Amino acid sequence: MERAIRGDCPMKRLGLNQVLTLAVLASLFCGIAGIIGYTAKSTYDISLHLEQEALERTAKNLGNILELYISSAEDQVESLASQPTVVNALSGSPEAAQTMLRQFIANADNLFSALIIDTSGKPVAGALKSGEGLAASYADREYYKAIMAGQQSYVTKSILKGKTSGTLLFVAAHAVKDAAGKTVGMVIVSPIWENFTKRYLDPVRFGESGYAYMLDGQGVVIAHAKDKSMVLSAPADKTISDRALALKNGIMAYMFKGEGKFMAVAEVPATGWLVCMTASESEMAALASGQRSVLLVIGAAVLALVAGLIIIFNKIVVLSPLAAIAAYAAAVAGGDLKAVLSGRFRFELAGLAHNLERMVAELKNKLGFAQGVMEGIPAPCGIVGPDCNMLWANKQICDLLEKTAPPETFFGQKSGQFYLNDASRETCSDRALAERRAIAAHNEFTAPSGKKLRIDVITTPFYDMDGNLLGSISFWNDQTERYLQQERIAAQNALMADTADAASNTADRMASAAEELSAQIEQANQGAQEQNHRVQETVTAVEQMNATILEVARNAGETAGNAAAARDKAREGASLVVDVVAAVDKVRLAADKLKTNMHGLGEQAQGIGAVLGVISDIADQTNLLALNAAIEAARAGEAGRGFAVVADEVRKLAEKTMHATKEVGQAITGIQRGTADTVTMVEQASSAVEQATALAKRSGDALGEIVAVVETAGDQVRAIATAAEEQSATSEEINRAVEAISRIASETAEAMGQSAQAVTELAAQAHELNTLVADIKGGSGQAALTA
Repeated sequence: MERAIRGDCPMKRLGLNQVLTLAVLASLFCGIAGIIGYTAKSTYDISLHLEQEALERTAKNLGNILELYISSAEDQVESLASQPTVVNALSGSPEAAQTMLRQFIANADNLFSALIIDTSGKPVAGALKSGEGLAASYADREYYKAIMAGQQSYVTKSILKGKTSGTLLFVAAHAVKDAAGKTVGMVIVSPIWENFTKRYLDPVRFGESGYAYMLDGQGVVIAHAKDKSMVLSAPADKTISDRALALKNGIMAYMFKGEGKFMAVAEVPATGWLVCMTASESEMAALASGQRSVLLVIGAAVLALVAGLIIIFNKIVVLSPLAAIAAYAAAVAGGDLKAVLSGRFRFELAGLAHNLERMVAELKNKLGFAQGVMEGIPAPCGIVGPDCNMLWANKQICDLLEKTAPPETFFGQKSGQFYLNDASRETCSDRALAERRAIAAHNEFTAPSGKKLRIDVITTPFYDMDGNLLGSISFWNDQTERYLQQERIAAQNALMADTADAASNTADRMASAAEELSAQIEQANQGAQEQNHRVQETVTAVEQMNATILEVARNAGETAGNAAAARDKAREGASLVVDVVAAVDKVRLAADKLKTNMHGLGEQAQGIGAVLGVISDIADQTNLLALNAAIEAARAGEAGRGFAVVADEVRKLAEKTMHATKEVGQAITGIQRGTADTVTMVEQASSAVEQATALAKRSGDALGEIVAVVETAGDQVRAIATAAEEQSATSEEINRAVEAISRIASETAEAMGQSAQAVTELAAQAHELNTLVADIKGGSGQAALTA
């Protein structure tokens, strides 16, 4: 138990105050850490999501501005294309258009050039802000090919660079149509791309390091807010640009030079260009990171405050009362059962203190009871511990073993030394401890004075409440005086046994003769009983036979009556069979007549079918005649129109007649088929009726034979009934004779039983005499046992 308690306290170096404080702080730490972690994570996610939305809105706003910038260029070129001066220039009068374009470029700060190109790709008029000359042909340019392919307007899909000036620009083109709507050329304007990027793209920042750049549809950088050297070149990480081209619109996360970043992408539908707004994840989440640091500081302060409060509370409410309880428990454990528990106890400690005081009081009671029981044992007694050493012995056993020293001087001595004066010998207590069972033994013991003792030893092991072996307790009973008395009684019993032998022999002879006579009488009695038993069985058999004969007579009479009834029913059945035969003959005649009528009906139906065939032929001919008449009337023209109407009505009537004739023919065919089936069924019914007539006649003959057989059986049954009545009278006479024999056998058995009883009483008296002699002979031993 002590080891178990030690095993439950692994923190030997920590006090209860430290353990409780650490437990509460660990719980609070887990709770606060969970709250801080959840709050920081939620704040981080929300802050990052809001920053991502802001980043995405910035990219979309730049895309919308670019779309407006491109739309403005398209509006300008469309306005130029609708000018009559431009149409006239393509018709052969370019002077006015040239003047207009120069003024237009001079006043437009965002335009690098404006040109009018005919359908062959040659410039008709144009002006460049740099004053450069025009190219000889623009037929290889993408915008020229698009307009000539039928597009109304077109914006280049990439940024171009001036060959001489190096200016970055894009081109917006619009078709020029004549009055007939035919394309006669085109007008192009070239907005300066750097004007847009310097004004709208370069100033945009997101946080400290976030910036914008743009890609065309092929992934080429067309604008960059931080690194202008990357314009019109491939991006540093093509994987990122490929992901942006695939995304088109939205936001994505990526790693760049080991740093986590986010990029918002917005597509410009007119050109397929992408506005990309990138920012560092750490800057986007800077607010959330700062809030997390504040929460950590607050959590640490709360933990420190709670730790101080817990230490103070434990010191006042828990540790001081526990120290008092520990001191009280230590005093009691040291044997001071008069110690007093003092102090102020609250909460569960008050119950603990009260229960501890009750436990000590109960312990005093139990120890006092055990001490009183041990001191009050009157018999010689000793207790041996699990190590086979003496734990306790009373004065009685010390006196029995002739030990003059006080019992306490032998405590801790080996049990063999105490009981047998030899420490190497095994005692009954040692065996009981080893075998863990109670042992009873009888020992012959020689005291130190030389006195011979005969001792009965009873020893049993005992355990604590947990089943742990505590020791064995032995009781020594001195049986020396009892054994001396048994020896004196045995000598007296031997003398009485010799005297009883003679009487025993005489009683044996008398008992033997009585038993022989009793056996002979018993044999005769058994014969008489057997005879009486056989007679009783005969009486029972005769009574059963008589009852059976009466039952046979009664059954025979009933059978005769049943035979007469069966005969009457058979005659009635024969009469009914004759009536059935007559009725079946009538059915057969009716079936023959029905078959004849059905044959006639079938022939009449066939005649109707022939008539319908003639009617059908007439209708066909009428239809043909009506068609011919209609044809002739049509040839006659206006004069034959009335005849044509009549011929058409006749043709319709002929068609109706043909249709009706066809339906009637189908019905007649069905009647003929049904008539044929009915004739077949009537023939089958007629055959069945003939078979039924033959069977009915055979049934009549069989019933006649049954009547004759039943009459003969009735005569025989009546004869059996008469014979059974005579046999019943004879069995009555036999029964009376057997009863007389049974009465005589019963009287004989009764007399033999009385004789057997008398002989049995004589044998019992002889046995009683023999038993008395045996008791006299064995009285000495019995007396020794009861002494």
